[in-house]
Amino acid sequence: MLLVEELVESDCAEFTVDAATPEAASAILVDAHARAREGCSSWVSLPDGQRKHIEPDNVVRSRVFCVLLDDNGDEVREINLDAGASSSQPQVLQPADQMP
Repeated sequence: MLLVEELVESDCAEFTVDAATPEAASAILVDAHARAREGCSSWVSLPDGQRKHIEPDNVVRSRVFCVLLDDNGDEVREINLDAGASSSQPQVLQPADQMP
């Protein structure tokens, strides 16, 4: 059995983006972020010269769950003990091979 603690961290930076739609503006920002990460940088730069630092370090959500392993050590399924449920009533979320 694996015990897993998962943390989601957050940070943000505000940009002004000239694009036809909010989706197009989002694509520009996400592409710029991907280029920064590919270069091992936390500085996101846009073609118009805007440059912002984004370094996720604020924990915004966490969860603890278990993963059942078979005899070969392969993941079988994820088990989450819901906070409102008793420990004898595990809530199976999804098979491990379908986890993101």
